[in-house]
Amino acid sequence: MTLRFQEKDGFFNLQLWTILLLGFSSGLPFLLTLSSLSFWLTESGINKTTIGMFMFISLPYSLKFLWAPLTDRIQIPFLSNKFGRRRSWALVAQLGLILSIIALGFCNPSRSIAATAFCAFLVTMFSATQDIVYDAYRIEIISDRNRGMAAALESVGFRFGMLASGAGALYLASFFDWQTAYHLMAGTMLVGVFTVLMMPEPQQEKIVALHTPQVKHPILQRIKMLTLDPWHQFHQQKILLSLILFIFCFKLADAVLNAMSAPFLYDLGFSKTDFANVTKIFGITLMVIGGLLGGLVIKRFGTLNAVILSTLMQGMSCLMFAIQALVGYDYQVLMITVGAESLCSGLTSTVFIAYISEFCCKPHTATHFTLLYSIGSFARVIASASAGWLADHCSWELLFLFSSLFVIPTIVFVLKVEAQRTTEKLENKFIRAA
Repeated sequence: MTLRFQEKDGFFNLQLWTILLLGFSSGLPFLLTLSSLSFWLTESGINKTTIGMFMFISLPYSLKFLWAPLTDRIQIPFLSNKFGRRRSWALVAQLGLILSIIALGFCNPSRSIAATAFCAFLVTMFSATQDIVYDAYRIEIISDRNRGMAAALESVGFRFGMLASGAGALYLASFFDWQTAYHLMAGTMLVGVFTVLMMPEPQQEKIVALHTPQVKHPILQRIKMLTLDPWHQFHQQKILLSLILFIFCFKLADAVLNAMSAPFLYDLGFSKTDFANVTKIFGITLMVIGGLLGGLVIKRFGTLNAVILSTLMQGMSCLMFAIQALVGYDYQVLMITVGAESLCSGLTSTVFIAYISEFCCKPHTATHFTLLYSIGSFARVIASASAGWLADHCSWELLFLFSSLFVIPTIVFVLKVEAQRTTEKLENKFIRAA
């Protein structure tokens, strides 16, 4: 049985509540292979070098665009006929997640680190696949007028899922043990399963056969269909370069703050307790508020204005960190600094998801969104590595001031993208009229 949604605004829109639950299901596995697993490995006596190498198991999150086309094109036997393509892929990913999290809970890192790494890698693979399907579903099921709020609720749900797998798993491991904690987290994944079973399948469009040169070898022809054809049908090919440059610049400042905030505050003399209280409790609360605020700003002022506002707020967040560096150890200033950065981070996440969703089109929604989103992930990696090098070779004040300057190219590129979109719409309108 599935629910039939009627298009409504606000709290009465069941589609938006579905997106919130899917966001929770998406965020739940995230920290089970990152901070929670790192804590478990540390308690098991694993050396720091090995723990650091475990970061490579998160690569599927950055490389998921490689298999995103499969979710657009391939039907799963029996399940796709019964549930539809999107829901069948979601159910397979969720079943794989539940089984792999259970298997990870049975592992003993001190006895078999290889088995632990393999099970954790399976968790990230199925989690990344789940994210592909959820993002495509959100774009295809939500109308344009609710797109901003849907992005906000997905971001909020993701934060709550991270809280469950981060703080929640740690509390459970303290009261019981790590095996029990991970098995209960696997059970919590049933929230996503029940949501998928109840939600409707979005209407799918047929794949259009393109008149492109045929490849004689059948395997190469199949690869071309899965990888190149979706981009031949990307509606905004002329603005792709400007869009990529905008995404890259838009994510840089936020990535620098996320990567450098912990070592920066440690250098200023703040304790682990100070850092946890401000960033985890106060900070996450403001991230949730920022995410919801992003949805309201998009609905009230439009996506472009929301992008410009969030970009300016990123610049101000960087300047607040520069002020914190000048002031030094001051808890009250720290509250303002972290509060501004957390609010901006939540708003930025919502606006980014909503904006790049506008460039995705059926039937290749998963492919388009995943690759555009991966550009932001790539920018995060580049910014994090570069910020670490800059922090070793210049003062904190200069690092944060330099980061704030990315506001300028970000606004330039987004305005260029919008100008090109407007020109393209006028050209298409003229062609149809002719």
